[in-house]
Amino acid sequence: MKHQYIFRLSLSLAVTILLCCTILPFLIPPYKLNSISDVLEVLLWQGIATIGWPFALLGMALSLPFGARLTSATSLLFMLIYPVILSLLIWSIISKTPHRLVFILLHIFIILSFTVVWYYVQNGYDFMFG
Repeated sequence: MKHQYIFRLSLSLAVTILLCCTILPFLIPPYKLNSISDVLEVLLWQGIATIGWPFALLGMALSLPFGARLTSATSLLFMLIYPVILSLLIWSIISKTPHRLVFILLHIFIILSFTVVWYYVQNGYDFMFG
């Protein structure tokens, strides 16, 4: 029973990520067909954000006493999506009974994170400024 649930969860996450890489860009302005390099850039930034959010939050917290200001609440909220996704994923894997709400929220937050990254990539945002 548990193996079937984990298999279904893995399969649905794979389909969600596939749809986020193929159909989602057509729903975000400027509604264009993207090159493979754009898709790879989105996947790269998703991977970096998935792994690097603790370091980003730590760096942000350590820079506040030295006079740094939070210039955008949007970037902070975007950074906080990844711990929520990770928590929901762990909760859905280790729970004894599957929770539909956790399953649905997990997919919604994954789609939301891809939407934000796609929006920035399609509108020419430079992730490496500084």
